[in-house]
Amino acid sequence: MHDLTASNWAILIACVFTVAFFYSSVGHGGATGYLAALALVGVAPASAKVAVLTANIFVASIAFWRFYKAGHFDWKIFISFAVASIPLAFLGSKIHISPHTYKIILGVVLSVAGIVLLFRSRWQTDEVVLRKCHLPVALLVGAVLGFLAGLTGIGGGVFLSPLLYLFRWVKPKTTGGIAAGFIVVNSISGLAGAGWEKIQHAGPLLWFTLPAVIGALLGTHLGARRWSSVTFSRVLAGVLIFAGGKLLIEAAS
Repeated sequence: MHDLTASNWAILIACVFTVAFFYSSVGHGGATGYLAALALVGVAPASAKVAVLTANIFVASIAFWRFYKAGHFDWKIFISFAVASIPLAFLGSKIHISPHTYKIILGVVLSVAGIVLLFRSRWQTDEVVLRKCHLPVALLVGAVLGFLAGLTGIGGGVFLSPLLYLFRWVKPKTTGGIAAGFIVVNSISGLAGAGWEKIQHAGPLLWFTLPAVIGALLGTHLGARRWSSVTFSRVLAGVLIFAGGKLLIEAAS
């Protein structure tokens, strides 16, 4: 299953690097993109889940550190969502749904979030007036998103960042830092739920975290420090639409 040809390895390396570069620039780990890359070279998503979560942890950790150092993070908001998401991500990872249902659920959510962000990006700036995020709301949202993250096998940042952005709970770039931290803790929880046997089974696939890390180091430098808020939100919209569209096309076929 993991015996890929030299050309397939080359394609995988290029895809993983590109995915990590763009996803990490908006505070995401890139799980959906890695799944697409592995599917492109013939590796089934079920077999790749552990490798994807592992790469997710590395890439999102780099994204978190870069955004945090650049001042784009809020511990209070992060903890409010993460405290309920972590145990629910573990629980969600224990539940199995059909691949078809998985693709439809995730594809619709990502596509809608991306389209909304694309149209709203033109008037979103760092000067936006923030709204208070009430703790009961954060706990409920964190629990639901954590469960969805565990259920779908990704970190959940693609769910959280649009909500943070659209409800104006934090400034645009701060969504990247919080989403990255959210992805790290939920990916670790999901990996723990997968169990040691599945981690060992991933074997050689785990090494593709290397091009992912290199891509993340470059992508987060642009996302955390150089890009404007408008560019940042448009890239995030593009990431969400790409991931959602890919899953819906696969479900339709």
